[in-house]
Amino acid sequence: MNIDKDNVADYLYTRHLLDAPPDAPPEGSCTVEELGGGFLNTVLRVSAGDRSVVVKQALDALRLFPDLRVTTDRIVYETQALRVLDGLFPEGTVPAVLHFDDERRILVMSDLGKRPSLETELERGRVDAGVAGKLGGFLSSLHCQTWDDPDLRARFDNEDMQGLRYKYCFYFVEDPDLNRVARRLAETFTETKQALLHGDFWTASVIVAEERVHTFDLEFVNYGHPAQDAGFIMAHYLLHAYNSPRNADRVFDAVERLWGTYADGMGDYLAEGTETAALRQAGLEMMFRIDGINQVKYITDDGVRARIRQAARPMMLDEGLAVAGLRHV
Repeated sequence: MNIDKDNVADYLYTRHLLDAPPDAPPEGSCTVEELGGGFLNTVLRVSAGDRSVVVKQALDALRLFPDLRVTTDRIVYETQALRVLDGLFPEGTVPAVLHFDDERRILVMSDLGKRPSLETELERGRVDAGVAGKLGGFLSSLHCQTWDDPDLRARFDNEDMQGLRYKYCFYFVEDPDLNRVARRLAETFTETKQALLHGDFWTASVIVAEERVHTFDLEFVNYGHPAQDAGFIMAHYLLHAYNSPRNADRVFDAVERLWGTYADGMGDYLAEGTETAALRQAGLEMMFRIDGINQVKYITDDGVRARIRQAARPMMLDEGLAVAGLRHV
């Protein structure tokens, strides 16, 4: 069974996961809204009366590339990760797991609401260094609380999704020098298993409201190198600096606050070389989002793309570069 806008309500009603409003006709008992880009999954928000839930089903192939098969085990890892993070952070930080259908690979979650994602806020030019600091604090808390945990290391290998990421998001670079760095970075991330990672911690999977972080989409969760999460979120901030020069200084301030808060929160757990690895991940992710198979839609200018390539190169190659020096690259 593949869920869609026509059958999702029946799926929820028959399992008592959502109640239709009293006296409402079947055709008007709920509203269904598609969420996300649908690149890897079907994701629907279903609302009935004053309650709503989010239903996510893992697809076994990419919509844009149907010949590329993808493991649906990722939604099993995501379900487990939501339960782990729900126990580590205040209620509502991540969606609560309401139901998991292993056979159909369907996850039903609580709804975090219709508040704009951080990505939407940045596209609107709203840059808040305080928000970036909260992200750094959230990441350091996640990594420190799960540091060197044998049980989590065994449960969250998620090797298939990591392999997919390396193949399409790391090895796409044609420049020989950058390709060598990307491959060494993949080797480092493969060999280093230090903490539980969100795995896809970017601005579209984050909402910052009520003075704290809310996050979702953990299907790339894995036990790995903390620089992967830190570099990933910095990359998606930095893209906005180059796409919108009038906001560049505020974005660089935000990235510095994010990294500074993260590094302070990590304390002695912050290993030598983590900042360099995070910058390499950030530079690589920036290039992937303008030249790879899943590009951001808001960057359309060739001059902006050229500037991003120019900035990403020293981020990947200059071992002496620090986050505090990014605005001068």
